[in-house]
Amino acid sequence: MLQPDRGVALLRNAKTAQLRRPFRPVTRRVVRASVPAEMKIRWSTDPDIAERQMQAVIFCLVAFGYIDNDFDPAERQLVHGLIAQLVDDRAAAIADDSVRSDVTARWTKHYADVMDEMDRDIMCHFTESVCEGESTTDFVIAKLKLGCFELLKGFEDADRSALLDAIDELMHADGIIHPNEQSFRQDLAQLLVAPVELDDAEVVAIEEGKIAFGGVASLVPEVDDHPLLRPSEWNYAADPDTFATQAAGDMALLHRVHETLDAQRAVGNGRLRGVHDVATFFGQDPFLDQHVYVFQPNPARKIELLVIGDLHGCYSCLKAALMQSDFLNKVERYRINPQKHVAPYLVLLGDYIDRGRFSYAGTLRAIMQLYVGMPEHVFMLRGNHEYYVEIKGRVLAPVRPSEAMDSIKDLASQDVLAAYMKLFEALPCSLIFDRMLFVHGGIPRDKTVADKWEALHTLNEHALRFEMLWSDPSNSDVIPDELQAENARFPFGKQQFQRFMSRIGCSTMVRGHERVKEGFRAIYDDPNSVLLSLFSAGGKDNADLPEKSNYRAVTPMALTISYEDGVSTFKPFELDYARYNDPKYNAFFAD
Repeated sequence: MLQPDRGVALLRNAKTAQLRRPFRPVTRRVVRASVPAEMKIRWSTDPDIAERQMQAVIFCLVAFGYIDNDFDPAERQLVHGLIAQLVDDRAAAIADDSVRSDVTARWTKHYADVMDEMDRDIMCHFTESVCEGESTTDFVIAKLKLGCFELLKGFEDADRSALLDAIDELMHADGIIHPNEQSFRQDLAQLLVAPVELDDAEVVAIEEGKIAFGGVASLVPEVDDHPLLRPSEWNYAADPDTFATQAAGDMALLHRVHETLDAQRAVGNGRLRGVHDVATFFGQDPFLDQHVYVFQPNPARKIELLVIGDLHGCYSCLKAALMQSDFLNKVERYRINPQKHVAPYLVLLGDYIDRGRFSYAGTLRAIMQLYVGMPEHVFMLRGNHEYYVEIKGRVLAPVRPSEAMDSIKDLASQDVLAAYMKLFEALPCSLIFDRMLFVHGGIPRDKTVADKWEALHTLNEHALRFEMLWSDPSNSDVIPDELQAENARFPFGKQQFQRFMSRIGCSTMVRGHERVKEGFRAIYDDPNSVLLSLFSAGGKDNADLPEKSNYRAVTPMALTISYEDGVSTFKPFELDYARYNDPKYNAFFAD
C-alpha cells in the first residue's frame, strides 16, 4: 500500500471524462427560463455526501445536454439557472438570513465553476481515439452513461431514487424530453439496478510485493546529451525518393527489432504454460513468453526501473526522461561492473505514435535503437495506437485520428506501412515484475476472462491482449457486463480489478492510456489493490505538440521504481521537455 507521507497529493478519483455525441440534426430545443418550483432531494447533513449529490445532479444535466444535441449557450444558461435553484433549495435549511445569503452566493459560484469544469472535460475528449468498427456516437453514449452511472451508483437506493426523480423533474424544465434523453434515461435506470455477482473468495490477498511512495523527485541531467540518441535525431524529407532512402534505414532497424524479439521468445516461449503463480520464477532473469515479460527478482539484488507512459510523438519528453534519470550511463556502468552498480531497466508503456510531431522519426526510432542496443535492459510494450490493419491490400490505421500515418501516407509505400503493422503485432503487451503488472490500458472484460482463462499463459490470448490495451478504471466497484460491452474502450471497477490481479498473483498495476493532467495519479490505493496511471506526453509550451493539443494541459511525468530488500519505492518526476525543445540538445530543432 502507498505510504501516507507522500509529499504530493495523489488523486484517487477515476476519470469521468466524456465526449460529445454527434447526433443527426434535430429541431433545437425551446429553452425556457423556468425551473421546478419544488425540489424532492433530501440533502444530506454530511457536507461530503451533499457535495456528491450536487455533483451527480449537475453532471447528469450536462450529460443530457450533450445527448439531445449540441450543448448550446441557451441550454447552458438553463442549467446555470437550475443550479441556482438547487443551491436555494439546499440552503433553505440555514435559519440565519445573512449566513444563508453568503452561503448561497458562494455555493452558486462554486457549482457554476463545477459545471464549467465538467463541460471542459467533455470538450477536451473530443479527440479521443475510437477503435475499428466503432462510431463516435457509440463511444460518446457509453462514456456519458458511465459518468452518470459512477456518480449515482455511490448512493443508497432511496437517495439514488430521489436524485433520479429530481433529475427527471429538472429535465422537464424546458417542457420537452428528447427521444435520445428518454432512451439514455431508461438504459441508465436498468444499469443501476442490474444484479452484480462477484465471488469474494476469488480475491486472495497478495502479501509479497511491498511498495512505498518516496515523494516527487526533482531530477537534473548529469549530461545534456548522449551519443546513442543524437545521430537518430533527423526527420523525413518531403520528397518520395529521399524518403524511400531514409525509410530503408528505419526498415533495417525494424528488422533488427524482430530478430531480437525472436531471440528472446526462443528462450522464453512456453514457460507460462500451466503456471498459476509468478513466484514460480523467483530470482530468475527476465524472460519473454510470446507477449508477456516476466521478471521475478531476488530481493538481494538492487534494481531500478525507469517507467515512461504515453509519449505520443513527444520526443523531447522521451529524451528528458532518459537524460534526467541518467538511464543510459547507468546501463554502461552496470555492464562494466554489475556487482557494484544497481541494475537499470527501462519500461515503456506504449502509445509511441500519433498526436505529437515526432512519431516514427522520433520516439519510435529512438525506442527501437534503445531496444536493439540493450535488449536485456528495455521492455518495449504495445499501446492501443500501435495497431494497424490490412484491408484489401491497403494498410490502415483504425485508431482514429492517426496523425503518424497521415504524416507519411503520401510518401510511404504499402511495404513500409506493412512493416510497421507487423512490428506492432509483434510487440509484447505486459510485464510482470515482482507483484506488479505493467500494461498499457488495464484488465480484460469479465466475460472474456470467464470464457478463456486457464493459467498465466492465457495472458497471451489475443482477446485478452487487445482488451488490456483499451480498458480504463472506473471509480465504481463493479461495472455491469452490458456497459463493458458497449465499446472497445470499456471501463472496469475496483472489485473487478482486485479479482483479476489476484488471479495473476499481482497487487499493483502501473499503466498509461489515459490523459491525466498531473501526469501521475493513484486511481486505486488500498492493501489489496494499487493502480497507478502515468502519462509522459504533454507540456503547456512543448514544441513537439500541435498548438491546440489538449495534451498541453498535462504536466508530463516519468517514474522511477527502486527495488531493494523486497520493497519497491516509487518516485515520479516531472519531465524537463523545455530543455529538449532547444536545438542545442535536440537536433530535430536544429533546422
